[in-house]
Amino acid sequence: MNRGKAFGVAASAAAIATLAGCVNQGGTGQSTSSSPPPGTERMTTQVKAADGSTIANATFDFANGYATVTVEAGPNQVLSPGFHGLMVHAVGKCEPNSTAPGGDSTGEFASAGSVYQAPDHTGSPASGDLTALQVRPDGSAKLVTTTSLFTAADLRNNQGTSLIVHQNADNLSASSSDNGSGKRIGCGVIAAGSATITSSTTTSV
Repeated sequence: MNRGKAFGVAASAAAIATLAGCVNQGGTGQSTSSSPPPGTERMTTQVKAADGSTIANATFDFANGYATVTVEAGPNQVLSPGFHGLMVHAVGKCEPNSTAPGGDSTGEFASAGSVYQAPDHTGSPASGDLTALQVRPDGSAKLVTTTSLFTAADLRNNQGTSLIVHQNADNLSASSSDNGSGKRIGCGVIAAGSATITSSTTTSV
């Protein structure tokens, strides 16, 4: 009888410990950044709103001819629920209320230029067009997508590159520079141009 009670107590303790371990792993709702796999080159950036607040973190892992792009946003008041266009832009400069490189337009993060197009790529979708970011009701989101339309060297060209989050979902068949995705609401420098300062990091493994 005592032996049965002892076994029952031990089994209950083991079950509680297992549950506690699961809660500790996912209790914060935040993912921890892992090291890139061997043979991978990683570039990272923080996507910030016009007021300077960080709304998302992004990583670009390059291996085997593909870039794996991961974008993760915590709860925030900037990203509205629904789909938002996500694109790499052709200049590594994120300035709120700025003028586009050609001087033809002004607005939030206009300094990042148009959507990035790799040297030997023409047509639509552009090289910098990524899968839209789907945002939850609290502003949080997570996206993992892949592309073979640019390399790490492409993103480090002399003008640099930026990652832009747009107000609306993008229309990949549109002819405008932002593919009909509207206002730019977040920007992160992936690689700075030769005359600018970058907040991104690059890691080779």
